[in-house]
Amino acid sequence: MQISDRPLAITNLTLSTLIAELGIECLKVQALVNQLQLTSLTANQQAEILAELLAGVVHLHNHCDEDFQTLITEEMEKLPDNQD
Repeated sequence: MQISDRPLAITNLTLSTLIAELGIECLKVQALVNQLQLTSLTANQQAEILAELLAGVVHLHNHCDEDFQTLITEEMEKLPDNQD
């Protein structure tokens, strides 16, 4: 799994870090979903993947709390009003 080291165009360091972490977790969840599409999985493999998926979903849910949403809103409010 490759994650870019390029900085985000976000002025708030906390928000930038949270967004980068969110991207990593989303990639993990996508990889698990891809694994579930394999046709030759055993029941044990399915159980392991589903357990990891559950953990990832819980992490995403907790990650995207009201504080995170507020940081995004504040960042949006800093943007200029011009429409390019």
